[in-house]
Amino acid sequence: MNRYSLLACTLALVTACNQSPPDGYAGGDTGLAVARTSRAKDSLVMVKDSLLAVKERQLSFQSQMIGDAATSARLISEIDRDLSKARIEVKADKKAESAIENASDRLALVQKKVNVVLSRLSASEARIRRLREDSVARTMLNSTQAAQIAEYEQSIADLRLSVENQSREIAVLAAQVDSMGRENVALTARNNAMAAHEDSVFVAIGTEKELTEKGVIRREGGTLLAFGRGKTIVPARTFELEDFQVMSKSKDLTIALPESDKEYRVVSRQNLQFTDSVDPKHPLVKGALNVTDPEKFWAPSKFLILVKR
Repeated sequence: MNRYSLLACTLALVTACNQSPPDGYAGGDTGLAVARTSRAKDSLVMVKDSLLAVKERQLSFQSQMIGDAATSARLISEIDRDLSKARIEVKADKKAESAIENASDRLALVQKKVNVVLSRLSASEARIRRLREDSVARTMLNSTQAAQIAEYEQSIADLRLSVENQSREIAVLAAQVDSMGRENVALTARNNAMAAHEDSVFVAIGTEKELTEKGVIRREGGTLLAFGRGKTIVPARTFELEDFQVMSKSKDLTIALPESDKEYRVVSRQNLQFTDSVDPKHPLVKGALNVTDPEKFWAPSKFLILVKR
């Protein structure tokens, strides 16, 4: 039933109650003119107002859909530009932490825009469904209006396809950025571990008996006929790291000795010229060992052994 049929039915109902036009009436049949009673006129006014309200609702829906479609298209263009920048940032320098952070922030912003567009498209789809489900509104749609609604539906479908493709690309780029971040974290950890290893030095301090029992030192030289006399204390050929105290080459420039009033002999191969508390010709230290140039001091060996006299 179209709007004209609806109006005709209403007129038929009214004229059934009002058999003849008012005296002296010579005009056309407008409905209101032939209605003799207030009730009949009110009924026609209500029908007219209802039809006008439906038409206004249609126009409002169409205006909203056009506005949403235009806004969505603009946002999708912005998303395309943002994605282009994100692609450049991802490819620019995979080792730079700042580039990874910039790309991650940009992708998060783009995803927010995608969510806005999807919300707008869902709202437009809901409006069209309400329009199509409105039985009165359907009767008032002519072929041109129906074609326009179909065009809106197709436009929304195309926009949704575009933004869904963008969302998938965001997910791919985000995965790449996440992978790059994990690689950087692992690389940083390896570099830190290497730096810590390079900076680590090892110190063993104790009596000859203690260090011999641990296998840190041994005596070499002399002759059997001298019953061991003349043998020299030297570092063992291999070490166990748990027998040493780990220290920092760059930070621990002063090595305190357990008993400040006792002398300790340096039996390892450090370059004693780069201390201010040891005579290279007499490698004895008392109180503390002060290193003046850690790189040169530790260059011959990373294992320092001091034997209490």
